[in-house]
Amino acid sequence: MSVRRRAWPRRVTWTPATPPVEPRRPPRVVTVEDAYLSEVATGRLATVYHLDQWFRGAVYDATDRLVPASQKVLGNPRGKRVAADPDRVVRRSDVTELPGTWLYGGTWTSVFGHFLVETLTTLWPTLDERPTGLVFHSSFGRHRSADWQQRLLDLAGWHDLPVHVVDRDLPARAQRLVVPGRSVSLHAWAHPQAREVWQRIAADFRGRTGPERVYISRTALNARRRSEGHRRPIRTTGEQDRELDEVFARHGFEVVAPETLSIDEQLRRLATARVVAGLSGSGLHQSAFMPPGGRVVEIGDGRTADEPVAMQVVIDAALDHERVFLPGGTGGDDVGRTLRRLGL
Repeated sequence: MSVRRRAWPRRVTWTPATPPVEPRRPPRVVTVEDAYLSEVATGRLATVYHLDQWFRGAVYDATDRLVPASQKVLGNPRGKRVAADPDRVVRRSDVTELPGTWLYGGTWTSVFGHFLVETLTTLWPTLDERPTGLVFHSSFGRHRSADWQQRLLDLAGWHDLPVHVVDRDLPARAQRLVVPGRSVSLHAWAHPQAREVWQRIAADFRGRTGPERVYISRTALNARRRSEGHRRPIRTTGEQDRELDEVFARHGFEVVAPETLSIDEQLRRLATARVVAGLSGSGLHQSAFMPPGGRVVEIGDGRTADEPVAMQVVIDAALDHERVFLPGGTGGDDVGRTLRRLGL
């Protein structure tokens, strides 16, 4: 596969991250008695343009009225889906009963990056009493549970709590439901509550010995995707992936393949790092676990070769990071030259 090399961006310098959209509507907590969590549903809109799909799945109060704080806040101008929850709902009688007080965590997602920025950041409140459990809506009717998700919940302070995910088939009724407003709007902004969750997760790993510079490698992941015929095109060759590994290693970065490490092993590296680099995407979203005031080097990937991922900028703005973006396809020699110019 031929990949065009890009010219070295000579005027690269560290720049403070600013959110793509000025934050709005600080989140607040609503407690709902006799809460009804509607089942998840999705469908298509009658349009040839984006947005072209709708989804439903929200919380309703004892009078069957929508609780707006429970809705997913969409901030992606390229997104395909829009929330279409009705103002009122007719309750079904076949529901999962959730006795006691439950904490609503918004959307349960199976993708690491979305779990990091959507799911965890909705669990921001500090409650006077420990809830009976955590309840979520699945992401567009699809969800999986894995050990790494449970570990992140544990580190966020919600260990040993049962988790219930409302899917397409069966709504739920909670005796009492604590509903936090979303602290993140995807690709738009993050409120301070999101930063608090990310830093709470990393807190136990502060003060330990770890690398100051981390490069999040895509080499092993891309090799596996090529062998499996991944549906999304991979814009780099294996040689180019290895070249980036070698360049960053020469500049004192520990080269990390996140998919080969446990959550704890990843956090041991990220929680002490002052500079994190990597290609755009979920792996680099782990800059959320860096100490505030760090630095991030983002390299465009095949989906966003010419501009940074907006969600990455949101994360870095929330942590007061300085950042640099290099276009996808920038050659190894030019990456090395840029790192020297940046003092790395």
